[in-house]
Amino acid sequence: MKKEIKTQFYDTFVCIADRCSFTCCQEWKIAVDDATYSKWNCLSLDKQTNTSLNQYVMQKDGNRAIALNEHKQCPFLNEQKLCNLVLAFGDDVLSETCASFPRQVHEFKDRKEYSLVSCCPEVVDFMNQQDAIRFTMNLLEMDEDVLFQIRTMMIAIMQNQQFSISNCVMMLFYILLELNQKKIISKNDIDKYMQESVLKELSEAINKMQFKTLDTFEENNELFLDMVENYRKQDLYTGYLEPIAMLAENLSSEYDEYKITTHLQQFEGQFKMFEKLLRNYIVMDIYTNSLMPESTLENIVVMFQWIAMEFTIIRHTLFLKWLLEEQRSLTYSDVRDYIVVISRMMGYDHEDIYEYLEKSFEAFVWDWGYLALLIGKN
Repeated sequence: MKKEIKTQFYDTFVCIADRCSFTCCQEWKIAVDDATYSKWNCLSLDKQTNTSLNQYVMQKDGNRAIALNEHKQCPFLNEQKLCNLVLAFGDDVLSETCASFPRQVHEFKDRKEYSLVSCCPEVVDFMNQQDAIRFTMNLLEMDEDVLFQIRTMMIAIMQNQQFSISNCVMMLFYILLELNQKKIISKNDIDKYMQESVLKELSEAINKMQFKTLDTFEENNELFLDMVENYRKQDLYTGYLEPIAMLAENLSSEYDEYKITTHLQQFEGQFKMFEKLLRNYIVMDIYTNSLMPESTLENIVVMFQWIAMEFTIIRHTLFLKWLLEEQRSLTYSDVRDYIVVISRMMGYDHEDIYEYLEKSFEAFVWDWGYLALLIGKN
């Protein structure tokens, strides 16, 4: 029997349906698997016309998906924010995507890993309530393969509160690049980076470096605009993205260096109030997305880059929102909603991530300096 690893709150998660603050039935692709498509061919919500449910299915990016209505919502979502399919036929009629979201299961040769993704506001609420992300098994005590041990090391370092989130991300990327250069990786190689003295030395080296705040701001701003471009064209997440994207465009053409620097310093204090949540969010992302059943070490490096990029875009969207709100205090609902929005926007599969990196960067694996530029210094 395979071992099972779950986040501690995996089994307690329940969809809150109509009470959800940010429904998953709106503004993103809802896949329809083959079995569901066949089932829907024999079902109808309209007894008069007896038209099959498949009339609501379209081809999107080579796959079947539910065609959203003019409000960018699933056509089965009613005014009470409940699913008409479930009301008419029960849960068994749902597509695999709808039935499983926000759960993710990865099956390895010797174990199954269960997680919840941060595209769901209820999951973000769970993360916000935890002092730290815990698992049903002690990952440090598990004698698994090298890649599992590397991911466990990543989680342990990310949860080390002696170091800021920014320093943890930069230290981890440095370690991953070093490991990626080795032909053979031993457990001792990994354990070395768990030593407090080694981590302190890395963190102190980062603290001594000179970071140009405005360079980080400009790179984050351009990256944000690039990432939201297609969503703006499709009028998706308009209420969340359009006002801050317009501000980002204005700042991209001209800004007062002194004012922006001052605002960034003031915003850092606001952002730090949510450090526990953001650290938990990154840990969950590392656990869920950095290691897949067919992963190589390069895949882990690339996925960590994506996680770091997602974090910086969330941070930048919140900075823009804070500016737009005339520097009012950053609220938890803002932080939660933008974690959900950006997570949904950047929830690509691995092939799409590689395609994006190939188009946007000179190489799949970045230099350490580029990631440091993205993250910047507290």
